[in-house]
Amino acid sequence: MSSTTEQICSEALSLPHAARVEIAHRLLVSLESEDFSDEAGEAWRETIMRRQQEFRDGNANPVAAEEALCQAQAAIA
Repeated sequence: MSSTTEQICSEALSLPHAARVEIAHRLLVSLESEDFSDEAGEAWRETIMRRQQEFRDGNANPVAAEEALCQAQAAIA
């Protein structure tokens, strides 16, 4: 990551929960209009679109980044 990206991430992560949710939402919405590369494949595209819709509909159970990292590390340990 570039130093600018690191700085933006660091500052964003220090914001209150509601502000982080708003930023995450705006970033996800900005990605929706981008084309998926052929490398991802149709199955990944469908999974990504389904998960985005679940998030928008409030049917997803999001977890904090720190918790997701802990879960991932526990799974590979």
